[in-house]
Amino acid sequence: MVLDALEQALHDRGMPKNVIHHSDRGVQYLSIRYTNRLEAANLRASVGTTGDSYDNALAD
Repeated sequence: MVLDALEQALHDRGMPKNVIHHSDRGVQYLSIRYTNRLEAANLRASVGTTGDSYDNALAD
């Protein structure tokens, strides 16, 4: 489901450049398939602490 959401976002936004993807440490966001897709789309992953996707957004 998260891969579908990512694909939809990429499609809707026309493969945006210089994007930082903020997420928590949920297994769906750290899976090999998901991180490979982020890399293929040239998106930079920013992973916060477990259950909190906001702490790393300010630092980035």
